[in-house]
Amino acid sequence: MIAVVVVVVGAFLLLRPDKLVVDDPVDESLEEAFTAAPTTMAESTVTVPNPVATAVATTEPPATPPSTTSTVAAEPMAVVTGSFFGIDHSAEGTATIYEQRGAYVLRLEDDTDIQNGPDLYVWLTTDSDWDDPDVYLDLGKLKGNVGGQNYDLPAEFDPAVHRNLLIWCLRFSVPFAAAELG
Repeated sequence: MIAVVVVVVGAFLLLRPDKLVVDDPVDESLEEAFTAAPTTMAESTVTVPNPVATAVATTEPPATPPSTTSTVAAEPMAVVTGSFFGIDHSAEGTATIYEQRGAYVLRLEDDTDIQNGPDLYVWLTTDSDWDDPDVYLDLGKLKGNVGGQNYDLPAEFDPAVHRNLLIWCLRFSVPFAAAELG
């Protein structure tokens, strides 16, 4: 009897059938994706001597006008976007790649709702061969199957090349959902 319980528990932990019916919500904002490092720009000032003041001797050094700095926060810009579709599983929502000051982030928008499963990963691929991708960037485990979430893109990311998003079940080597980014 104990052996049966061990086999059943082991099979449950390996297959995780509960993941197909239980949601893992995520609630990250786009603002969390990029670190806020304000850019400062100093304005140049030109000092024009006053001819009357230069004729009068003074013991105080001339006052220098304060430099003016302004904070310029570049907003994240959407580079490409696409809609999710399911591959033998249900999926809907939007995926967008944003760029800010040379850094790229993949965002699964707040409307993301992908059928959950065990061992799901987020991959950016170079082609739309959903069943057997040859080349892909592995962005790590899917944080959750419902809600907004962000994934930093590595230096190897090229927005002209990595135009397809794939949610891949590593345990069973099957695609769950995809989005063509364009």
